[in-house]
Amino acid sequence: MAAFADTGELLQFAQTFLGDRTYSLERGALVCIHADTPALPGFLYCFAMIDLLGALLAGDAKSSLVTDRAKAYARRFMHDSVDQCELLWGVFHHKLVHLAQPKPVKLVKGKTTMWTYWHDGPEHHLRVRPLIFPSREPRASGLVIETEQWFEISVRHLVADIVHSVYTTDGYLDALASDASLQEKFTKAVTEIYEP
Repeated sequence: MAAFADTGELLQFAQTFLGDRTYSLERGALVCIHADTPALPGFLYCFAMIDLLGALLAGDAKSSLVTDRAKAYARRFMHDSVDQCELLWGVFHHKLVHLAQPKPVKLVKGKTTMWTYWHDGPEHHLRVRPLIFPSREPRASGLVIETEQWFEISVRHLVADIVHSVYTTDGYLDALASDASLQEKFTKAVTEIYEP
C-alpha cells in the first residue's frame, strides 16, 4: 500500500476505516446485549478493536507488543487508569483470548477479586466494589471461590468507551488530524495491515 497523497486523503481513509470498524463493533455487541446471549464474544471484539487502535497509535501492527500498545491507547484515549488496564487485560483479554474464559479470580492489591457482568448501568462499569465481608461464590464449573471484592464490567459501556475514544473532541481522530507523528504511525500501521 502506497503512502497517502496528503493529510486530507489520510484523514478520509482513517474516517472510513475506523467508521467501518466501530460500526461493526457496535452491531456485534448489540447481538450479545439484545439477544440475551453471553457477553464474551462482545468482549473479544472489544479487545480486538483496542488492539487495532493501539497498533495505529504505535505505528506497529506486526510486533508482539500488542498488550503494551493496547494499554497505551486505553490510557491515552479511553482514559482508563493503570489499575483498570491491569484488571481488563489480566482478567479478560489474556485469559479470554488464550483460555476461552476470563480469569475467575485475581489477586488485586492483596485482595481476591472476581468479576461480574452488567448489561446496563454505567455506575457498574470498570468499578472495583469491595465487600464488607468476604463472600463464597459458586462458579459455573462447580468450584466455590472466596472473594473480597468484585470487578464490575459492562460490554455495552466498553463499546461506548471505545467508540467515544475515536470520535470525541481530543479523541484519536481529532489527535490524528493535528499530529504529524501520529499520521506517520497510522500510515505505517495501515501499510503493515494491508501488506501481503
